[in-house]
Order: sequence, then structure tokens, then C-alpha cells
Amino acid sequence: MIKIWVIRYYARYKFYYDVTAFIIANGTMAVWLFYGYDMFYSEKNNCDNFDSTAFLNSLMFVILFIGYFLCFVYLMILFTLPCLYMAIRDQAETNRINAGGVVQAQVPMILSSLSRT
Repeated sequence: MIKIWVIRYYARYKFYYDVTAFIIANGTMAVWLFYGYDMFYSEKNNCDNFDSTAFLNSLMFVILFIGYFLCFVYLMILFTLPCLYMAIRDQAETNRINAGGVVQAQVPMILSSLSRT
């Protein structure tokens, strides 16, 4: 609901809203993962021993697993994006040169051959 309001009345701040919402949502997830990990794997956790809390113990494990999976996805994106960027940039450079563009090393030579008028 807030995003609709931001887009409707403050469209130029949409990027800042998205970044802020991303940081808050994922920061909350990270804090919950640390806290949940500490709670779930502590020696005081005996939820699995009682029938009334066994379901909540399993639910907590699933939530932690999903959180770990999201962290894995974010790490893969973090480590893959620079490689992908370099590959796309190199491909664009190769396409530009193959299309008749000037290689960067030739630019100083061409500039030095021009006469000053």
C-alpha cells in the first residue's frame, strides 16, 4: 500500500523506497536467522520432546532452511554479477570491434596523427 502511494505522489523517490524496503526486509530476515539459529540449536530447546510444540519446532526448521536458501541465493548473485558484467562488457567490446569500431589502443595514435589548425 505504501508503494502505491509512493509511486502515485512521489515517483522520483521510487528507487529510494525500493532500496529502503529491501534493506529493511532482508535485514529483518538476517536478524531473525541469527536469533532463530541461536534459539533453535541451543541446548535449552526441548520443543521436539513435547507433542504440543513439535509442529512449531518443525516449522522453525523450515523457516530457517528457507532463510539459509535465500542467503545462498544472495551470495550466488553477489559472486556471479561481477563475472556476468565482465563477460557482457567483453562481448560488447568484441562486437564493437568486429563492426568496424576502433580498438582503444589506436586512439592515441590517431589523435597524434591529426594536424593542429
